[in-house]
Amino acid sequence: MAFELKEFLGRFRKNSFKNLLKSEQSVLGVDIGSSSIKIVQLRKEKERAILETYGEVATGPYGGMEIGQPVKLNAEKTAEAIRDVLKEAGAKATVARVAIPLNSSFVKVIQLPVSAEGDLENVITIEARRHVPVPISEVSLDWWVMPKTEKEKEENNKTMEVILVAIHNDVINTYKDIIAKSGLVAAAYEMEPFGMIRAAIGRGSSTIAVIDFGASSTKMAILDYGVMRESHFINKGSHDLTRALSQSMGIDLARAEEIKREVGLSDLPEHKEIMEVMQPILSYIFHEANASLKNFQSKYKRSVSKIVFTGGGGLLKGIVPFGVKEFTIEVELADPFSKTEHPVFLSTVLKEIGLSFSVASGLALGEL
Repeated sequence: MAFELKEFLGRFRKNSFKNLLKSEQSVLGVDIGSSSIKIVQLRKEKERAILETYGEVATGPYGGMEIGQPVKLNAEKTAEAIRDVLKEAGAKATVARVAIPLNSSFVKVIQLPVSAEGDLENVITIEARRHVPVPISEVSLDWWVMPKTEKEKEENNKTMEVILVAIHNDVINTYKDIIAKSGLVAAAYEMEPFGMIRAAIGRGSSTIAVIDFGASSTKMAILDYGVMRESHFINKGSHDLTRALSQSMGIDLARAEEIKREVGLSDLPEHKEIMEVMQPILSYIFHEANASLKNFQSKYKRSVSKIVFTGGGGLLKGIVPFGVKEFTIEVELADPFSKTEHPVFLSTVLKEIGLSFSVASGLALGEL
């Protein structure tokens, strides 16, 4: 089955974008994270995605914090950081698809009668009042009727599953303000899991979970033949490991980050202290992820066959074998830049850093 993704929040797409893209050819994916901003610029050429440039800037210094530290910037400072990374990377495109954080969104799969499909907009608006925890007037809604397999049609042809998405208007307006101040044109706003999924998963994938290790949080999405059935937000990320090492060992954050990357989850006796510091945080993250996997299995009567790690935290040395041990299924690292064409001499570097650019790469791919 082909890999399918809905253009969530498509109502915010510029009407003139098709003409704009035709003249410009290049597009940007912009991922505004808690500790850094990543951009990827791609160009479409004969149905191929050509990598033109990419860049990352730490947001900590813009808020008076250290590099690598999560920080909440205002619109002006965020836009300044975006302008800086665009300049540093030599990015010339002005059309961008922008990620909206998962924790700023409400996502739920709801059941509706098939008979409602003829008047779905009105039905969704009424149904959303039962599920969305804030007044409907304060949010923007989008939805997608999830396709059924032939087996599912045979078993139940009276109801349908719909992904309901709600994002607070204040969040959308904030991002619009940031992008305008950055000198960019937003072609679309998309929830970050969809960019992550697009970059990390290939066509024809069956039941797979993607786990994105961010700096301050971990995001998880479970896909069933390319359709996102479940998502989960975990409020701990890779910077929690760095901070714990820094405090425990009495070292600065930069050195703690180096140890995390170089030593990682080593089981050597001389690294026992390091592992003991990180273990509680990792156990919490993996416990939450495992709970989601079990809930999915209970709900849909099938199991996840593979887990794909992405995000900067996936660079933690030893994370794959640790994941295999925790989940007892196949685990691999994503390779987001594998879906782009680029000079061969860059392949090794891109494979090493690609995990950090999954969302940005997926966003740009979505525009092409």
